[in-house]
Amino acid sequence: MRAFLDKKFLFIIILFASCNQTLENNAEKEIKIDKSIEATFEVPIKLEEEFISKYNLDDWSELKLIESYIFVLANSIAGYLENDSEYLSDTLNSLSTYSSRVSNSEFQLYNERPEIKGRFKLLNIQIQKTNINIDDWSKDKGLEELNKIFIFYNYSINILKSILEDSIIN
Repeated sequence: MRAFLDKKFLFIIILFASCNQTLENNAEKEIKIDKSIEATFEVPIKLEEEFISKYNLDDWSELKLIESYIFVLANSIAGYLENDSEYLSDTLNSLSTYSSRVSNSEFQLYNERPEIKGRFKLLNIQIQKTNINIDDWSKDKGLEELNKIFIFYNYSINILKSILEDSIIN
């Protein structure tokens, strides 16, 4: 009887050990594979110093602050992909503050041209949306929304350049 129990006990241990295996290792491997996101995004436009001084844009402090934080945000994308959204929280909060200040700007060109106002308002909305929701999004969605900030910023700068360069011709 004892030999029978030893064999049965050995069988139970083998059965228990084989049933106790989990699929966590495979799930972790799949997650690690999914984390390799390629950071592709619009490169923000940098206004040339000559252009800035020619049109007195250096007097528009809100624009200079937005420009500098846009470039900080662009340089932080790799850190965001390697870490979490907390990595961008200070930058997005500052960018959000400065983009809101543009709407109260007293810069003459901004107040005279509704096209410029509209573009900067769209940029502000996108920054606010991203700042509020980035914690809830996947990295892919977060990167997509961050890219929209750069796109709206580039639209704003392009309309600004277009208006200023056309005003000299007219």
